[in-house]
Amino acid sequence: MSKLRLIAAAVSLAALLALTVACASTEPSGATAEDIQAAMDAAVQKAAAQQQPQQPGVTQEDMAAAISQAMASQEQGASASDVAAAVQSAMAAQPGVTQADVANAIASALAENQSDTEEQVANAIAQALRQQTPGLTEAEVSEAIARALAERPGVTQEDIQMAVQAAVAEAVVKEVAVPTLLKEGEGQTVDITTKPAYGGQIRLALHSDPGGEWDMCQFKAQHMQTHVVENFLLGDYNLGPSGEGLTTFQPRLGIGTDKLAVGALAESWEVPDPLTYSFKLRTGIRWQDKHPTFGRPVTAEEIATEINRIKECRWPRHDFLDDVTADDTDGDGVADTITHHTNQPISFWGYEFAWGPYFMSAPPESVAAGLDDPWNQSGTGPWMTIEDGYTPASTLEFEKNPDWHMTHTVDGTEYRLPFLDGMHYTIIPQEAVRLTALRTGKLDYLQDVRTSDRPILEQTNPDLGKALALDDSFGYFMPMNKPPFDDVNVRLAMNYALDRQVYTDALFGGDAILLTFPLQPEWPIHYEALEDQPQAVQDYHTYDPEKAMQLLDEAGLTPNADGVRLSIPLLIRNTNQLELEAAEISVGFWKDIGVDVTLDLVDGPVLQSRLFEKQYEFFANNVTGRPNALNDFRRGHQWNRSNLNDEEFLELWENVLVATDPDEQVAAIKIATTKYLELAPSAHTPAGFSGDYWHPWVQNHSGENVLAFVDYASKWAYVWLDRDARFERTGFR
Repeated sequence: MSKLRLIAAAVSLAALLALTVACASTEPSGATAEDIQAAMDAAVQKAAAQQQPQQPGVTQEDMAAAISQAMASQEQGASASDVAAAVQSAMAAQPGVTQADVANAIASALAENQSDTEEQVANAIAQALRQQTPGLTEAEVSEAIARALAERPGVTQEDIQMAVQAAVAEAVVKEVAVPTLLKEGEGQTVDITTKPAYGGQIRLALHSDPGGEWDMCQFKAQHMQTHVVENFLLGDYNLGPSGEGLTTFQPRLGIGTDKLAVGALAESWEVPDPLTYSFKLRTGIRWQDKHPTFGRPVTAEEIATEINRIKECRWPRHDFLDDVTADDTDGDGVADTITHHTNQPISFWGYEFAWGPYFMSAPPESVAAGLDDPWNQSGTGPWMTIEDGYTPASTLEFEKNPDWHMTHTVDGTEYRLPFLDGMHYTIIPQEAVRLTALRTGKLDYLQDVRTSDRPILEQTNPDLGKALALDDSFGYFMPMNKPPFDDVNVRLAMNYALDRQVYTDALFGGDAILLTFPLQPEWPIHYEALEDQPQAVQDYHTYDPEKAMQLLDEAGLTPNADGVRLSIPLLIRNTNQLELEAAEISVGFWKDIGVDVTLDLVDGPVLQSRLFEKQYEFFANNVTGRPNALNDFRRGHQWNRSNLNDEEFLELWENVLVATDPDEQVAAIKIATTKYLELAPSAHTPAGFSGDYWHPWVQNHSGENVLAFVDYASKWAYVWLDRDARFERTGFR
């Protein structure tokens, strides 16, 4: 008998004894200490008699600790969740404990628990097991739940199956695929002081001009196109900070599982096999009632045609996708489902097909009219473009789509969305001007406030809502397919040259995370800190200019009479002030080792075009660590900033792409991440924490950032304004 099976037997008996003692006790609080000790001793003796022979390292004290915690929870009328957590806590420190042992212990402790529903018992076991061992498989969780429920009177196999499915899904949502906020306790919420109300514009800022061409085929300004055009799925606002708090909706990836989503363009979806991904079109959905679609019905055929157009024009980015078809699944002669047929399993199918930035479908009228004019944009999303609503380098406006299909329930009343009449963006490149606009109430919300600006802002406007999230890392990507960066010694030298503590102190107030790409710690199940990486990776994150110069010597890059070993331009956008300050620091460090780097400043659209056309020698880009970040570095991917073509890495990443089991995928991601870091295709600054702030008249907002990948717009459909409060403070209603 294993250690935990012995303890499990004791826990199970102790739970029964505790209930008996509690019922017989004349004291209001339940069993006395003597009662508990007597029951515990009896359980220990019975369990010990079953053990043949005694396992080394398991003492009566071990069992007593587990039993005492379980009994104490039961005698206080604790829930199944409390009991499971107590047992799990007692078992956690035991040496040699396996996942199955933990499952057996908790299942035994709860098998006779009749005070909670099947769903409550199932959820308790699932959450406790995930807490004990995040890598626990769904099959192991399911087995433990089924064993605990099977002994409950009147429980059918159907009851058990339903409870198992719900509990496993809940555990996956809460423990596996959900990002966290490292600074969650430092945020500030805004009280909801008014009932939901319609009307008003929310006033926002854009840091740079997005341009007027929003085209998925060209992958331009997709963050603007998400105002108008929908994905198949959208993050469920009710599960975020303004609802149940199961996720943050902060990192740019938005959601990591369809269990956090609701249907948008699709009303349902399924993955019937690893090569088929189907989305049933929302019944009765129509294109927006404006130029050029005028409210006509959406057809599955035109969605499939547009997705195939995007696939072909961006080939080979989507080489795993053979075809997209429009299918009639109910036999009425009308196609109702869009099906993606792949040539390999796609573990990131949600990102690729459902809520990612790749296959949002514009109507054929918009494509024909030209996607270089926002007025020609139409979709099924919450916001509509306005004729002459875009003034380059100045403003951009949207109005609500009154026919949007989403609703939101508040205090039992269901409301059509959006609440707001529209959105007004002012293009403000200067940080100081944006801050002044927020402080004076000319902006209702401002994103990405840097560390040094937060104290003054919070002093002058203490009633602002606030959310702090880990910011992007500033990355310097070295094309590995041509000199000088085809030599790993040069890439390592560029890393050794950087004193990363300087960035932390100068840019982030001493508060930053050193390693945040390809993964960052707000995705805790996937992340491995720098100290857990191979020593060689840890080494090149250490400031060592002498080592850098030695490596350059070995690469044949010796200094000339002026001390210059290498001169190279760094392509970088001219609109991110913090990124430019970081780059100036980097240029200084590289100069110290004889590498003369000059900044080639361009605007955002030009930066992206030159990236896609591979017209650069050295590339700067702010990047978001996330589980699928390394997908950008597949061969032929437009976002392969380092032109990474290492065969071993590519094979490891293919293992990630086809790993449909969540635990296998997490393990594969960690292996591929380590390989990427060993290749050193990029150098990165630390990442600090940026603040998002909003005025108290912005109601039903709690720091949500994106409801799908780079979809910063849909969240505002759920927000309403206290327009009286805004008018009183600013004179603007």
